[in-house]
Amino acid sequence: MKYYISTIADVVCEEADGDWEKLSYIDRTAPLAAANGLGIEIAEFCISDNMDNKFEEVLPHVLKNIAAVPDVVLHAPYNELFPMAIEPLIVDVAYRRYAQTLGYCKRFGASKMIVHGNYDEGLYFPAWFVNRHIDFWKKFLAEHPDDIEICIENVKEDDPEMILGILRGVEDPRLKMCLDVGHANLTGIDPADWLRTCAPYISHYHIHNNFGAPKEGRRSWGDRHLALGNGIIDMKALLALAEELTPSATAAIESYDPEGSVQWLKDNGFIL
Repeated sequence: MKYYISTIADVVCEEADGDWEKLSYIDRTAPLAAANGLGIEIAEFCISDNMDNKFEEVLPHVLKNIAAVPDVVLHAPYNELFPMAIEPLIVDVAYRRYAQTLGYCKRFGASKMIVHGNYDEGLYFPAWFVNRHIDFWKKFLAEHPDDIEICIENVKEDDPEMILGILRGVEDPRLKMCLDVGHANLTGIDPADWLRTCAPYISHYHIHNNFGAPKEGRRSWGDRHLALGNGIIDMKALLALAEELTPSATAAIESYDPEGSVQWLKDNGFIL
């Protein structure tokens, strides 16, 4: 597998004092990626405002930082984007943003675009979520005949079948899965079982660790994006399984400790 580092654009930086460049995680991750022959997952445009009002400020900064890395993938915006929405105008917003991001993939030479499934059990029945996603992606892919892969990431989906239902329903080689192993670990289902079940559709991984869902409070509170070796996920066994079952996939470190995670990959023989 090929390994990348995500720039996690929404990381909190108390020392930023309103300076955008200090908030940009790419300053920290791009040199680390370049020094270790790793790719970059550009996450600056997860924040939609960076695609519009701040684009001319953000663009040269991103281009400068990715110049020395061997490959990039691009994470699409995800806040308030609901391809399965009941309100058709909300669906239109998701469509426009994804189309805009696809254009940026071409601009940056990114081979993959990562999107969120964005399931919310308080808003949608699982069957509605799956079927509306199928309708959305069939239309989107038919109207955008590019060879860029779109990878749907599991975030709040309760089990593998929710994303798999979408992918089987669309059955297009350009629509794949991004398995976020940290999110999977919060569901109570072993991330290794997610991997085995989803392997035929997995093209990309987000790799980070945590200690599972908290006993009290929201499940998402356990989503701590820790270093690969810091948590209850047996990451060494999981990545070995990923390399066995999905050798052509890519995997992006999505941790607030990228340095420690890169060193962990080296210490465990996954990268040189």
